[in-house]
Amino acid sequence: MTNAVIAAEVAVPIEAYDPAAPEACADGLRELWLQFEPGSIGFVKAEERELQETVGIPVPVLKSIGKEVAKTARRRVPDYVPLVRLLWDRYGREGRVVALITLGAMELTAPDCIVPLLKEMCRTCITWEDADRLAMDALEPIVRKKPEEWLTPIEPWLDDQSKWVRRAGVIVVGRLPMKHPAYAERCVRLCERLLLDSEVDVKKAVSFAIRLTARGDVEPVRGLLRQHVPPDDPSATWVLCDTIRSMARKLLPEFVSLLPIYEGWAADPALSTKDRRSVESAVRVLRQAQT
Repeated sequence: MTNAVIAAEVAVPIEAYDPAAPEACADGLRELWLQFEPGSIGFVKAEERELQETVGIPVPVLKSIGKEVAKTARRRVPDYVPLVRLLWDRYGREGRVVALITLGAMELTAPDCIVPLLKEMCRTCITWEDADRLAMDALEPIVRKKPEEWLTPIEPWLDDQSKWVRRAGVIVVGRLPMKHPAYAERCVRLCERLLLDSEVDVKKAVSFAIRLTARGDVEPVRGLLRQHVPPDDPSATWVLCDTIRSMARKLLPEFVSLLPIYEGWAADPALSTKDRRSVESAVRVLRQAQT
C-alpha cells in the first residue's frame, strides 16, 4: 500500500471525526493498520504484551498513518486531543505510535498544551519503546526547534519519580547536540544528573544520551568520563563502561586518551567480579581503538 493510498484511507475516518466521539475514528485507523503484515514482536516482553495489544505492524507504516492524521490535527489541536489520548490509552502499541507522530505535529502548534500532556502520558508507558518514541517523535520536535525556550522546561523531567519520564527526558537532552552542538556541554551536565540512577531502563538511556551528545561535540563527553572514572559511587559503573563499549566506532579514537584511566580502574582490587568484567570490556574497546 503506497503513501497515497494510506492518505486516502486515513481521510475517510478523519472527515467523519467527531471530538465528542473519537472511538469511530480510532477504530477506522486500527482497521487500516491491521491490513498490513505484522513483523516480529520479540522485542516486547511477554508480560508487557499482556498489558497492551501488540500486533507488530512496522513502524514506517504507523508513522505514515500518524503523519496523515497530523495534517488535520495540527490545525485543530483541542479537537484532536481526545483522539490521541484514546489511541494512547486503549489502542495498544500501534495506537501509541500513531498518536505520538500526531502529537509531535500538534506540539509545534500548541506546545504549552501538548508538552504537559506528554509528561502525563509518559508516566503510563509500558515498554521502553513507548518512552523512546514519545521522546523522539512527540517531545523532541519543539526542543529541537526552540532549544533556548524549551530545554529548561524539560529539565524537571530528569528528576521525575517515573522512570519513564526520566528516560524520555534524558533521551531528548542527549539528542539535542546532534542538531545544536553548542548545547553539548549543558546537555552533558544534565545527563550527569542521572549517573547514579538505579533503574536499568534509565541507565541504558543515560549511556545512549551521552553517546549521542558525543556526535555533536566529543570534548564535553570526554571531560565527563575523565571526571567520573573511576566513579565515587559504583552505581555509575555500568553507564561509564557502556558509554565506551557502545560508542560509535568512528568516535572511539577520540577517547583513547582515557585508556590509562580505565586501566587503572580495572586494576582496583575492590571491584566486584561483575564490575571488573564491565570495566575490562571497556578497556578492550579502547585498546582496539588504538590500532
